[in-house]
Amino acid sequence: MNLKFKIFQSTIAVMMGYASLGFAFGLYGASMPSWIMGITSVMVYAGSVEFLLVAFIVSGANLWGIFFISFLLNFRHFFYTLGLLEEIKKLKFRYYFIYALSDETYALIKSRNDIDDTNRDLIFNFTAFLNQIYWVFSVILGSILGSNLNYKGIEFSLAALFGVLSYEVFKRDKNNRVAMLGFGVGILGLFLFPLHYYLFCSLILVMLILIIFKRLF
Repeated sequence: MNLKFKIFQSTIAVMMGYASLGFAFGLYGASMPSWIMGITSVMVYAGSVEFLLVAFIVSGANLWGIFFISFLLNFRHFFYTLGLLEEIKKLKFRYYFIYALSDETYALIKSRNDIDDTNRDLIFNFTAFLNQIYWVFSVILGSILGSNLNYKGIEFSLAALFGVLSYEVFKRDKNNRVAMLGFGVGILGLFLFPLHYYLFCSLILVMLILIIFKRLF
């Protein structure tokens, strides 16, 4: 089977999640011109930040506030890059992949066991490219259709997508200790950390535990 087709098959779950979430974002920003929504989805390409960006624009938030919130929300990408650092260094077209690396792309790459020096560039960049196309097209389509559709509750699809991708990664690398650590910190963080800093603080806590108790994991 052609490798490009195999890569496409692996991204179908992401396509379904991005189609609904991107469509919802397009509807959310339907009051703005479709071309602006399209450019935003290309230049920003960070789902949670894109949703907030519309709210920032409407409320007239200052640039420092936008930068700080965006940094906290996307801080997890530092860990994604570290997790793929050695492989990224071997890519010929690494700059596009770094730009287009998303949660879902990272999960798909980590779940593969057929990556070698002959196909690394194609798998990494084509996976990232397909996922970005799904998002951009869905955002533009949602923006064009506007507010004529009811999309209440559609945001759950992203949580479902993360659940499926996490399971696929766990099937490939069944590290029960890391899985339990993630669950434990995730639940504990609900009681320890403020809601706005929950993801940022939880990631920092997990990183510190993995560094200090490295031999246990």
